[in-house]
Amino acid sequence: MPSQPQDHVYRLIHTMTRAEKRYFKVYCARHISNGQGIHTELFDAIGGMAQYDEQALRRQFPGAAFMRRFPITKRRLYEALLNSLDAFHAENSAEDKLRRLLHHVEVLFSKALYADASKVLGSARSLARANDKQALLLQVTEWERRIMERGNYADVTDADLRDRAEKVDGLMLEWQEMEQLWRIKSSIFRLIYRSGQAPGPREMAAVEILSQEPLLAKNAALRSIRARFLHHHVRSALAYARNDLKACEKELTACASLIQAEEAQFRSEPDLSLGVMGNLAHVRMRLGRHEEALDGFREFRKLPLMLSTAPSPDLQMKLFVMGGSLELSVLCTKGEFIKATERLADLEEGLAQYGPRASTVRRAELELQAAYACFGAGQHERALRWCNRLLNEPGIEAHQELHTLGRMLNVAVLMELGKTALLDYVARNTRRFHKQHGSTFAMEALLLGHAHAMAKTKDVPTRYALWSGLAGQIAALAKDVREATVLDHIDLLSWAQGHADDRPFHELVKGRWATKAMPGKPARSKHAA
Repeated sequence: MPSQPQDHVYRLIHTMTRAEKRYFKVYCARHISNGQGIHTELFDAIGGMAQYDEQALRRQFPGAAFMRRFPITKRRLYEALLNSLDAFHAENSAEDKLRRLLHHVEVLFSKALYADASKVLGSARSLARANDKQALLLQVTEWERRIMERGNYADVTDADLRDRAEKVDGLMLEWQEMEQLWRIKSSIFRLIYRSGQAPGPREMAAVEILSQEPLLAKNAALRSIRARFLHHHVRSALAYARNDLKACEKELTACASLIQAEEAQFRSEPDLSLGVMGNLAHVRMRLGRHEEALDGFREFRKLPLMLSTAPSPDLQMKLFVMGGSLELSVLCTKGEFIKATERLADLEEGLAQYGPRASTVRRAELELQAAYACFGAGQHERALRWCNRLLNEPGIEAHQELHTLGRMLNVAVLMELGKTALLDYVARNTRRFHKQHGSTFAMEALLLGHAHAMAKTKDVPTRYALWSGLAGQIAALAKDVREATVLDHIDLLSWAQGHADDRPFHELVKGRWATKAMPGKPARSKHAA
């Protein structure tokens, strides 16, 4: 994994857009009379570096006074950059506008212009209320309190106090509701990122406890649009953890409908819409609703073009992760593995650029899909490199499903390469891991047993029989919905059947796609027995 540049000034400069960089120089000219030249020269020097090198800077500015107190100079440059970015993005979102309005209130209040401060505060309240910004509404109520106090309550009636108390009580309830939903969301997503669609008994017990929360009841009365979105979002995650993909799709559809109906409120958070559409496409793909999934994928790819402003670095990273994952998933499910491998150069470039900012689980998902694409295309040495990259991700052991899938694909690749000695080593390590941590999928033990049996025999008819037996055992295990999730990521059933029948793996995968794409075919499970 590429390491993140260590210097904070370098990191910030290299995330800035051309427009932000131009504005910084204008900002320096207008606001920084002393040290303007130093800031712009140092800014250009650091911005032109492929990687941060302080010694190169010292060589570039030999004898410069500011280099003798370089940490102070660099800190001031960093502060100037942040101030410039703050001014550049001052009107970009409702939060930015609200914070500026509240600052105006503070300035007017400090000048004893209380009536003017009250007027601006009213605008701030209306904007915060229209956008469900409870945290900023609480700041509004604080200023309302201070304005009431400033004249010793001369113009404040009992009715005013009661009205304010009711509003604040209602706002606190909204805040508590949002906070509780966020806590539930965090608990379920933390579980999903570790267990995926294969939670064990302990995790499933936690899922059932979370699902009983009153705020998640089907017809729960919720106080804000944001709470309604979180309600459906969390219910979709609970359904996913239970492997109930139909219920998951229903809740995600409700999220998408809410975002569309309340477009003004969600306009400043395009990542929410991207996340919902990307998840819908993935879920529909797993449900066998391929055409709908493809339509969703096409809509997902259009979204960045519809944004009013260029995507932020954070959104660019999310677009890369979600878009890359969706595209590889679509191509591999269709059996178009060669096409998928043709996208891997872009994936490598994206991982170099965005990988350090993406989480371990997101990088590992892409690495698993890249390994599977190479596996399906018959590029087994390349697949092995991607498997090793996944299995060497720091902290990957905590993400049980992905770690297990990576190990299983690694075993399948080593079998294709005939690396018997390495397979024995991997098998011993895996069994030792199972003793310490338990096994996520029974299918992994089945695969290891098959690899051992294949290594012991050279008899061709026996080998064909072993492959046929493996296909039958996988099909039997796939009747368990938890075990069937393996096949949503790695089609081991087609792989085993291909070896048993002497047919190319990619042809069987394409055949499954064509069968599922035919109208009138049931879509309960991609690998239903």
